[in-house]
This record gives sequence, structure tokens and C-alpha cells, in this order.
Amino acid sequence: MKNSSPKADVRYECIHILRAAEEQEVFVRELLSERCSRGNLSARDKRLLTELAQGVTRHRLSLDALISSFSKIPLARIEPWILHALRLGLYQIIYLDKIPSSAAVNTSVELVKKLTHRTDAARFTNAVLRSIERSIHNKSAPASEITDPQRALFRRENTWCVFRTPIFPNPSEALSSCLSVTYSYPEWLIQRWLRRYGKDDTIEICGAGNRTPRLFLRINQGKISTREYVTLLNQNGIPSHTVNDAVVVDDVAVSEIPGFAEGLFFVQDVSAMKVAEFLKAEKSDVVLDLYAAPGGKTTHIAELVGDTGWIYAVDISLKRMQLIKENCRRMGLRNVTLVCGDASEGRLPFHTQFERVLIDAPCSNTGVLARRAEARWRLKESDIEKLASLQYSILKTGTSMLKAGGSLVYSTCSIEPEENDAVIKKFVDTESQFFLEAEDYCLPGMNAGDGGYMARLCKGQSHR
Repeated sequence: MKNSSPKADVRYECIHILRAAEEQEVFVRELLSERCSRGNLSARDKRLLTELAQGVTRHRLSLDALISSFSKIPLARIEPWILHALRLGLYQIIYLDKIPSSAAVNTSVELVKKLTHRTDAARFTNAVLRSIERSIHNKSAPASEITDPQRALFRRENTWCVFRTPIFPNPSEALSSCLSVTYSYPEWLIQRWLRRYGKDDTIEICGAGNRTPRLFLRINQGKISTREYVTLLNQNGIPSHTVNDAVVVDDVAVSEIPGFAEGLFFVQDVSAMKVAEFLKAEKSDVVLDLYAAPGGKTTHIAELVGDTGWIYAVDISLKRMQLIKENCRRMGLRNVTLVCGDASEGRLPFHTQFERVLIDAPCSNTGVLARRAEARWRLKESDIEKLASLQYSILKTGTSMLKAGGSLVYSTCSIEPEENDAVIKKFVDTESQFFLEAEDYCLPGMNAGDGGYMARLCKGQSHR
């Protein structure tokens, strides 16, 4: 589609990404990466496209609740193109500060005209968005000013969008329903968190999962020091700061950061960076890395063990193994062997055992919902039990590959106990030759990074 307005092009791209993600069950971040890799979007447009696509996906339940309250047509009967345009316009009205509401309405109306070629659809879109816009009393009110939670929708950090009339469920009568709509999460997930973590921690988890995720860079110390890399960023006009050993940059696309192609850094959350160090691999160790794609932890371990160590990186997907291969090539690492295999079936093609084993287990992703926006909508409560069974099977396979005296790290990016300490406890209770040496549990919002869990098991007699 040709259009004289770059902003209109970005919104057109966004609405197609949203519909493709929903209908084809592909991930928004993958579609965004594919689109941003093409050269005809400016850095500013890439940032806006990412903000819109991820933001609409993240806040979909809240947006739909508002649309349902102001639309004469039931949500299920609104045509897909129109519904996506309503969500896109409303997201800009509610959650963004630099785009005037009138512009958000107008661009959504124009999108509907182009996509449906129907004036009645455009009029409907305009009417719904204008009605919601007029109903807003204060777009950015601090929490201290919220007197009626039925009129307040969480935006970010400590700010709320306050409406003139009650719209949302009463928290004193239906807390889980209220939090579900206010923070945009499935109610069954909210109910689980309320039972396990209580109201305050659940609200903290919800708020953390709705933040725009920070961009952490793990610097490739084999090529450049952290101090030298920060200097390089400054020379390119990119503000940054450090958190532990990571460099944090804000409001910039990865493609615009210097040194990516040269392998000067790997984009990896600061919590994920802890896993390779938690493994305590030494310079001469031979390490088995299960479910290794896309290679963040693989490349980190490879850097830590150096040229005298070796890593066998296993993944079930040939396509995803290409990501490991490319990342190793980019980072200049030659001590990694790629192996395609299914650890859940116990059919790994090895006739040896390893000093260290890492299992970065497939999981529900409930600790990283800020980064994987659509995961909250695709996950079902029944999946938790299925995942726990799969994870236990993988753990059994991984421990069978461990030498006596060796250690294994089991990690997830989930905050569900069934996938974490319950898996470890079940295993240790039945396998006397293994003991739990250490574990670490982190909820989203507790520190600078994502939520997740890691446990280190040792094979041999406990010294405690």
C-alpha cells in the first residue's frame, strides 16, 4: 500500500501484523523482527511499530472491555479488520502520550476505509472511538487520586486513566475480575496468582508484565570490554547505563545499536544472564545444553568456559538450531557443537556423560509476559500440568547424562510452582543420588529483570 504519510504506513503494517499473529498463531515479536529487518522503515518508525503491535497485544483485554462498553455491536460480531483498528486507535488514546487523540481516531477511521471500503464501517469506528475519548476524565492520574476503582484503568507505573462513569468490575465484589480487566490478563491466571502470592504481589506482577521491557545487552568480553562498549554507544549518541554486568539502552531498535553484526553483544535479559553463571562451569568443562535455541545461554556458557571447554547445544527444532548457529558465528565462538534431538523422549545421541548440564526447560512463560505479549492469551490453565510432566521427563533425561560429582541447572522463565520447585522436589524425593545445592526464584518486578526460577542439582553425596 502506498501512502504519503509514514505514520499511516506504520499503522497499516501494525494492523496486518496483529491480524496475522492472531489468525496464524505466530508470535508478534517474530513478525516485528521480520518487518523491521527490511530497510524501508526509519528507526523512529520501527520503534513506533513495535510499541503499537506489542502494546495492543498486551492490553487486548482492557481494550476489548472498553470497546464492549461503548459499542452497540457485540464484540464477537465486530469484523476483524474493524476490531483491530478500534484496538489500535484506542491503545494510542489511552496508553500513549505523544500522539493526539484526534490523530489516533482519524488514522483508525482511514484504515477501516482502506481495509473494508465501507463508509458505515468507518462511521462505526469513528463513533466508538469518539465516545470513549469523550468519556475520559483524566488520562494520566496518579494512584493517590483514584477514589473509584470502577472508573480507573491502569496505564503504566503509577498512572491511571480515569473515566467519568463506572465501567469496570467492583474489586470488593470480584477482585480477580477487576484485576483481569484493569491489567489485561486472563482471569484464571489472576486467580492462580492471588492464591499463591496474595493481592499486593499479584498487582506487582501484573504491573511488571505490562511494562515495555528494557533492552539488556550482554557484552562479548572476548571482543570488547563493557567500558569500551559504553564509550562506543556514547560516540553514537545512544544513552546507556549498566546493571550488574549488563548494559541497558532505552528507546532504540536493536538494528540501530552498533556492533550487533560484529558480535559485540547479545540481547539477553539480566535475569537470563544469571543462569550460565549459576551453572558454575569451569574452563575445561564439557557442557550439555538442552533446549538451547536461540543460543543466549549457549553463547554465554561458551564464553565462560573458553577455548579449553566445549558445549553440545541440543534443540528439537532444526529451524531454531539455525539461530544458535548464526549467533555462535556472529559472536565468534568455535567451541559449540549443534545436535538435533528431543530430550523429552530420552533419545539423545551421546555415549558419554558431562561435567555440567543445563536444562532451559520449555515453560508457560509467565515470568516474561512483558516480552512475550501474546503468551498470556495462548496459555491455558490445563497447560501448566502438561508442562510440568514434560519438564520432569526432560529433567530425568538431563540427569542421566550427568557425571558423578557433576552439577545440573534446571531453569524456567515461569513463576508457577508446579513448573519449578515442585518438579525439583518430586525428582529429589525419588532420586537419592541427587541433592539440591541451590535455587533462586524471582517474581517479575522484584529486580531489574524478568521473573523465573533456577535450581542447581548435584550428583553425589550431599556435604550438608
